[in-house]
Amino acid sequence: MCDALRRETVLGFDVETTMYTRVLCLMQIACADAVYLVDALAVTDLAPIAPILNDPTIIKVIHNATFERNTLRRYDLELDGVVDTLVVSRRLRGKNVGRHTLKDVCARELGLELDKTDQTSDWSQRPLSASQRAYAALDAEVLLHLHAHFGAPTPDSLFPQPRLPGT
Repeated sequence: MCDALRRETVLGFDVETTMYTRVLCLMQIACADAVYLVDALAVTDLAPIAPILNDPTIIKVIHNATFERNTLRRYDLELDGVVDTLVVSRRLRGKNVGRHTLKDVCARELGLELDKTDQTSDWSQRPLSASQRAYAALDAEVLLHLHAHFGAPTPDSLFPQPRLPGT
């Protein structure tokens, strides 16, 4: 998986955790031709994914990246090269369009109604149900569609670096 992901330029990325303790249970990574579900409870060494997650040249499209960043830091994993679709939606649509949850953004922007029933399911139970796996995969895959819909923004276009005089 990591060898394949190193060749990608844009990834949809999401995580599932336990509800209250925020234990990382699952990482979902979507690329152009596959969606990977990484069982973080079974994989004891997440270090191989670290260079991909912190590579600024591979765009990670995430909805509400603050949650992913806070979760991954607990596992010594850092994110770089992030496009946060929550930030993009807020900047492009403002406050007058309603909420900016992933469900609302997908409905408004893509005409896609996401079933979020499994969002609060027990992600620590194994095996995961077919419904949980489908939900998790779609949450990562849909981020690639949102990224394209929003014009494929880059991290630099969201947070441009200030230019110093004379540069």
